[in-house]
Amino acid sequence: MTKEKVCSRQKEQVSMLLERNSNNTRDRKSRLRSICKKGVISLFAGILLMTMTVMPSVEAAGFELSITGKKMLAQTKTSSATSIAQALAKQEANLVSLQQKDTTLSQQTSAIYYENKEAEARLRTQLKQHQADKIATLNQDVTSTKKRYEPLFTLYSSLTKELALARKIKNKELTAAVKAQVDTTKVAVTLAKEDIRRKQAKLSAAKKTRDEAVKKVKNSLAQQDPVKVQIKSTKSNMSAAKKRFTAEMKNFNVIVKKKEGAEVLASLTKLATIAGEIVAQKESIISLEMKVKQIIAGAGKQLI
Repeated sequence: MTKEKVCSRQKEQVSMLLERNSNNTRDRKSRLRSICKKGVISLFAGILLMTMTVMPSVEAAGFELSITGKKMLAQTKTSSATSIAQALAKQEANLVSLQQKDTTLSQQTSAIYYENKEAEARLRTQLKQHQADKIATLNQDVTSTKKRYEPLFTLYSSLTKELALARKIKNKELTAAVKAQVDTTKVAVTLAKEDIRRKQAKLSAAKKTRDEAVKKVKNSLAQQDPVKVQIKSTKSNMSAAKKRFTAEMKNFNVIVKKKEGAEVLASLTKLATIAGEIVAQKESIISLEMKVKQIIAGAGKQLI
C-alpha cells in the first residue's frame, strides 16, 4: 500500500471519529434538554400542587352516607312502619339536599375569599404608589433648585470672608467695595433661599396629603379585622360541628345495621341537624366575607 493511500485512509478514520463524536454530543445535548424540560414541568406541577394544598378555602363537609349505610337504610325503610319509613326518606332527602348546598357554598366561599385577597393586594399596591410621581417630581425640583443656587451661596460665603478680612486690616476702600458686593449678593441669596423654602413647602405639603390619604384608607381597611375574627370563630365552630358529624356518622353506621326504624331515624335526624348547622355556618362566613368585600371597596373609593 502506498504512502498516499495510508494517509488517505487515516484521514477518513479521523473524519469518522469526529463525526461520531459530534453525533454523540448532539445526542447528549438533546437528552439534557429533554431532562431539563421534564424538570421544569415537574417544578411547575409541584408549585401548583403546593398552591392547591395551602389554599385556605372552606371545603365541602361531605354528608353523603356510605354505600353500606344507604343499603341498610333502604332495608330499614322497607321493614319499618309507613310513618317511620316516610320520616326516614324525608331525612335522607334532607341530607342529600344539604350536601348539595354545602358543596355550592364551599365554592362560593372560596371564590369570594380570593376575590377579597386580590382586591386588598391591589389596593395596598396603590397605596404604596399613591402620588409617587408627583412627589418624585417635587423632590427633583427641590434638588435641582438647590444645585442651581450652589454657586451663588459659594460666592456669598467667599465675599463675607473677604469682607471680614478687609475689616480686619482696616482698609476702608476695600471694605466699602467688598461690602457693596456682599449687600448685592445677599439680596440674591435671600431670594434663592425663599425659592428653595417655597419648593420644599410644596414637597412637604404633598407628602402630608399623601400620608393622610394613605392613613385614612388603612384605617378603613382595619375595619375588616373584627369581621375576620368573626370568620375565624365561625370556622372554629364549624370544625367542631364537623367532628360531631363524623362521630354521629360512625354511630349511624352501627345503628343502621340493626334496622331498628326509630333508632335509625333518631341518628339520621341528628346527622341532618348537624349538617344544617354546618351549612348555616358557611352561609354566615359568606355573609361576613361580603362585609369584608364592602369594606375593601369602600376603602378604595377614599383613595383620590
